[in-house]
Formats: sequence, structure tokens, C-alpha cells
Amino acid sequence: MKKKFTIALSLLLMTGMVYDYNMRTVQSSSSGAPNGYTGDPAVNNGATCGSGGGCHGSQPGTPSGNESSMITSNIPQAGYVAGQTYDMTVSVSGGGNKFGFSLSAQGNAGSLIASSSTQLNGSGNFVTHTFSSNTGSGGRSWNFQWTAPTAGTGDVTFYATTLYAFNGGDGGDVAVPVSITVSEATGVGISEAALEALSVYPNPVIDEIHVAAKDVDEEILFTLYSMDGKKVLEEKHDGGDITIDLSSKSLTTGVYFLQMEAVGSSTIKKLLVK
Repeated sequence: MKKKFTIALSLLLMTGMVYDYNMRTVQSSSSGAPNGYTGDPAVNNGATCGSGGGCHGSQPGTPSGNESSMITSNIPQAGYVAGQTYDMTVSVSGGGNKFGFSLSAQGNAGSLIASSSTQLNGSGNFVTHTFSSNTGSGGRSWNFQWTAPTAGTGDVTFYATTLYAFNGGDGGDVAVPVSITVSEATGVGISEAALEALSVYPNPVIDEIHVAAKDVDEEILFTLYSMDGKKVLEEKHDGGDITIDLSSKSLTTGVYFLQMEAVGSSTIKKLLVK
């Protein structure tokens, strides 16, 4: 009887050890991807989490074709400006009930900034999901930020491995790599002092705001705010003699603030609207 009990106890301990190992493996991936498996050719020979990354590489699944992964940002089409911070998003949609990702900027260009749904690892060189942000119904997305590197860096490619999981283990999980390349803005851009010097008239304003910006080559974003901080107008204009029509806005008489933004610079003008 004692011998049977000892054997049974040993089996329970062995089972517990296997269970603990599996749970630790899954928990490790659920809580964030390991460092260096984003598909970046400069890191681990371009390994992804589905190519021997130690997280979901033991029994990789085959993509069904309905998985859709993408990296998006608010980096202008004209390119990023050195030192500016931009919003970025990794999105996944398709099969699975748990999802994850890991992203890096090629050569660790710039700086990644985590949000409430993401975290940094690898000395801040990688951004990944958190334990509380790995579930979704048909997909999910994660937001974070990126501060652009020093001027002269040139093109930067973002590499990410996205993960579609289906059960408590890593068997059958599908890893989908995705990347985007952004360019550096080639123009020097208008300085803040030059933007401040733009002539904005008349003041007080009745129906139209005029801006003399004939020497400006960049697109300018105009945003008009009321005294309580409410945005009442937003328009983009190329340089030149600019007219902003207020006649259809039904603005009440009072003080407003006109924010003017160009590549990397901004200024605010105080206006009285009658």
C-alpha cells in the first residue's frame, strides 16, 4: 500500500511539474513577447516568434488567409521630423481568441514609448502586448508612440511579429510578420520664429481670417479654439495668400486662439472675433 502511494505521489508531482512548465511558458508569452523576435533582419537573423523564438515555435500553425496584420501611424507622408513624437498602432484581425505582438524599429532607431496596453522590453528596444491586452473577439489593436531619431538617419523600417493564438498552449498558433518603412522629411521646414512672423489679419475678425504666407512652401494646419479650449475649426492650406472663411461657423463674439502648425513647428495667435 505504501509503495502504491509513493508511486501515485510521484506521478502527481511529475504531472504538476509538467503543468507548471507549460503554464510558465504560456504565461511568459501571454505577458509579453520575448526580446528580439520581430523579424528585424538586424536582430537574431530576422527570427520571428514562429521561427524558433522560444514562445510559439514548437508547433506553428498555418495561416488560414483571413489573418490581417498592419502597422499604422500618424507620420506624415512627407516623412518624419527628427525628435518629433508620433502615434503608432499595431492591429490584428482574424481567427483566434488571444493575440500578441512584438515590434522594433530597425537598428533601434529613435525611441519607443509604451501605453497602458503595451510595455517595453529589451532595454526599451522592443514594444509588446501586456497580459491584460492579449484577448479580443476577432482581433484587437495596441497603441504606443515613437520618437524619431536624429536628423540624417534616413528611412526607418518597423518590423513586427503578430500572433494569433487558439488555446492554452502554443500548438497551432499562427505568427504573421508585418513591416512598414517611413522616410525622413527632406525639407528643412519653416522655423517657429518664421511661423510666428506670419501676418494674420484683420484683428478683430468679422467673417474671414487672412494669412500672408507666400514664402512658405510647407502645408500649414490651422486650428481655431474658443476661450474654453473647444476646437471650432480645423483646416489645412498650402503656403500663399490664405483665406479662412468663418461665415458658416456661427461663432459668438469673443476671444479665440488660432494655432498654426507646419513641419515640426507651431505658434498661436490671439484673435478677437466679432
